[in-house]
Amino acid sequence: MADIMDIEIMEDGVIKVRTKDVSEANHINADELLAELEMAMGGERTTEQIEHDFWKTRAVRRVNGKVRIVKA
Repeated sequence: MADIMDIEIMEDGVIKVRTKDVSEANHINADELLAELEMAMGGERTTEQIEHDFWKTRAVRRVNGKVRIVKA
């Protein structure tokens, strides 16, 4: 599976990131990258979830300061 993040800077300065089929191994890294972008840019992050069978039984949680994938 290819782990791809399409990053686009809009005319109004908004950064739009699109992902699809990010592997479980890289999902945490992708989530941490988005959190770092949000902090560096000083804005508010809006997330739109894409339905995927994998996430029907799992969730992303911050545990002891680290992002983890857990059974929902």
